[in-house]
Amino acid sequence: MKKLIHIVIVFLIAFSARAQNHTLEDYWKDVDFSDTALISSKTLSDKLVNYFYTFTDGDEQRFDSLSIAGLSVVLGKAKVNMKYYEYILEFALNGYTNMGRTQVVDYLLNYPMLFEGEISMKEGLRLDSITEPYQRVKVGVKAPDYSGVTIDGRPFHLYGSPSKYSIVFFWSTDCEYCHDFLVQIRKNLDLKSDFELVTFALAENQDDVERAVKKMRLPGFHFYDELRWEGKAFLDYHVSSTPTVFVLDKDKMIVCKPYDWKELKEWLILNNLKN
Repeated sequence: MKKLIHIVIVFLIAFSARAQNHTLEDYWKDVDFSDTALISSKTLSDKLVNYFYTFTDGDEQRFDSLSIAGLSVVLGKAKVNMKYYEYILEFALNGYTNMGRTQVVDYLLNYPMLFEGEISMKEGLRLDSITEPYQRVKVGVKAPDYSGVTIDGRPFHLYGSPSKYSIVFFWSTDCEYCHDFLVQIRKNLDLKSDFELVTFALAENQDDVERAVKKMRLPGFHFYDELRWEGKAFLDYHVSSTPTVFVLDKDKMIVCKPYDWKELKEWLILNNLKN
């Protein structure tokens, strides 16, 4: 039943896309997916970027719908050669994760356009290895635990926190967009009772983190790891860009992955949590 619903959704989205003159099929007519010569080439990556870029028009919901329609087309064609399918799946997962398009990422995690019996166990295991890091931190699963000492010397254990909600925020000290997002959180949320702010910073050194946290007047628990992108939290949460944000409930389940303050605000209003 789930697979049938999935097929119907893809059909309806694709039909809508064609009705708006998006020639999704025509875009790939010059690509021979049985030939592996293009895999991992700049030519293919550029073609994919240009393909997905055509769906950008400022309307986020429409962007997600058209992206899913576009992915159904290209992955449907690519499955004749699983090496192509794997490459495009990984390329798209990375790109849409960095854009914060949770709906599109969730669609990709269901291995679009593949049906039971179409691939071997070995091919299935390769797909699982590609998606495993994304599956670990998708909405609806329990967030990875974290224990450590904050930049001001306080011990912290995420799973031991009694907060109703935790905001786990990955940021860079040289990212003004990150700063603006954090300030909006500080100004608009009760970070002393309902919400707890837990941040992990990229910086040249800990002093930079301390100065930035002080300047933004951020309450909460703040961490810095000299390993930067290779730090435990960044690896466990599969973070590849900043800001990357997770909202956890009291059971430390991931309930939201907002791309920006606007998306977080919409989620708060939807859940009657906005003052």
